[in-house]
Amino acid sequence: MAKILDFTKPHVLRTEDEYDAAIVEIERLLDLDPAPYSEEYERLEFLSVLAEAYERTHFQIDGSSPEDVVEFMLEQKGLPRENVDVLLGGEQSADQFFSGARKLSRDEIEALRDLLGIPADLLL
Repeated sequence: MAKILDFTKPHVLRTEDEYDAAIVEIERLLDLDPAPYSEEYERLEFLSVLAEAYERTHFQIDGSSPEDVVEFMLEQKGLPRENVDVLLGGEQSADQFFSGARKLSRDEIEALRDLLGIPADLLL
């Protein structure tokens, strides 16, 4: 179980445990849907910046194929591939994408971006 982060002395996320704790807290804050500029909103923004910086450093996905990026993000979010199958028009269509036999449409890129939080440029 992830520990609660104490940022009385803010610092970058240095360990996987700190990263995991930040993700848990981000998810909790997202569920609260805090009002802009509230204390919770500011904490959400702060932790999101820290988590993104940690991910850039520790989860190198730049230069990977769109298929690799989608597989990686499914694994990171603990989602089954069936979630993507539905977005891509079924299992056969998804198999074609994952094998590299077909590219994604604009609508599919947007759907994957929304589901998995993948920047669209990594899916082109």
